[in-house]
Amino acid sequence: MEISTEENEAIVREICELVERSGKDNKTVETYQQVVYDIDYLLLETNSGASFEQYFRWASIDEIKRIEAALNTVGLEDISKLTNQAIQIAFPNGMPKDDDEKDDLTDWSEDQEESLESLFETLEESNGRITNILAEYAKSQA
Repeated sequence: MEISTEENEAIVREICELVERSGKDNKTVETYQQVVYDIDYLLLETNSGASFEQYFRWASIDEIKRIEAALNTVGLEDISKLTNQAIQIAFPNGMPKDDDEKDDLTDWSEDQEESLESLFETLEESNGRITNILAEYAKSQA
């Protein structure tokens, strides 16, 4: 299991804070900054709930729709595939149209919750690697 460096964690955190401030100030961010933020948000929410369930509950539909492309952009195809599996489990009838519809679909069955937790275990093993890749991607784009 790869461990992230303090330097890489600081790079990712700085970008995420910038994106959060920009959202509050209605300012636009560069595409690479949004990519880093979206992936870090996936990690933040899944780790806080020890399941993809937490991410799907709190992420907007727009964020969920962007996450696979973001993961592929930085070269995390394996995590993109894992996230796709989680999306299929969470929303077996397809992606909800909007956040209101999503909110109505976040009362998962016990089987769905167990599957989402199981997928998280694989994601959790990659936390350090993901952070290191995000920092390298950000450095290459800045």
